[in-house]
Amino acid sequence: MRIDFSTVFLLLVLVIPGLFSQKSRNRLAPRSFAPQGATAELAELVTLGIVVHLLIAFAAFSIAGFVGLLRQDHFSFYLSTVDRWDWRYFLLTHKAESMLLASTYILFTFGFGYLLGFVYGLAEINSPISSRLFRESNLLQRWGIQKLLERWGIQGLLNEKPIIYEVLNPRIDEHGSSNLIFVEVEMKDGAGIYAGQVRKYAIVKDEEPHKLIYLDEIWFKQQRKDEYVQIQADGVMIDLADVSTLKVRQESRFEVTQGTSSS
Repeated sequence: MRIDFSTVFLLLVLVIPGLFSQKSRNRLAPRSFAPQGATAELAELVTLGIVVHLLIAFAAFSIAGFVGLLRQDHFSFYLSTVDRWDWRYFLLTHKAESMLLASTYILFTFGFGYLLGFVYGLAEINSPISSRLFRESNLLQRWGIQKLLERWGIQGLLNEKPIIYEVLNPRIDEHGSSNLIFVEVEMKDGAGIYAGQVRKYAIVKDEEPHKLIYLDEIWFKQQRKDEYVQIQADGVMIDLADVSTLKVRQESRFEVTQGTSSS
């Protein structure tokens, strides 16, 4: 089997840093379940990989410039030194050192790409700038752009995340903590009503009927007129395919703590 070293090099330099970035991003925010072709998937990985290299280059350029400004009173002092460096001669005469530097840089791009993915995921969780303009800011109204967009039929931005993620994803309160999610679940065929705090839930496609949620601190009653009785169990797993009604309430951790301490 022949190995195309140019393809391996492109994978190491462009694709794999983007893959690490995408992996860490998906740990924070679920990606769209919409089908994506191989070309689009590769384009996303390559784009993330290029962003990794550009950010590293920008950081190195800025650090070299500011260090030159502080130590030599000249922003481009060290940058000019790099420009005068005969890197071809260095590669020919220091092959082992060159391989070590290249390997170190590639490994560094993997780690930096992973960190970039977390920033990418945080941006997805906290809503991008465009969504904030539609929902929270009055800049669009102030400039008259909001009315113009509404006149064109643009009320906001569509979202590709599954509905269950949008419903059960805890918001961040004013104290910087994520809210607690409490639900009241009415089962089909009169199988009773459960209430408790959501600990985990499965993120699946909207058209998938079987969506699992895990509750603890569970209370149960057979009919609406009955009183709740606490279930002596660590938790209960419920399939939303067997649920007729799901009531959701988000509460701030600070308010819950204050309510507990006052009681």
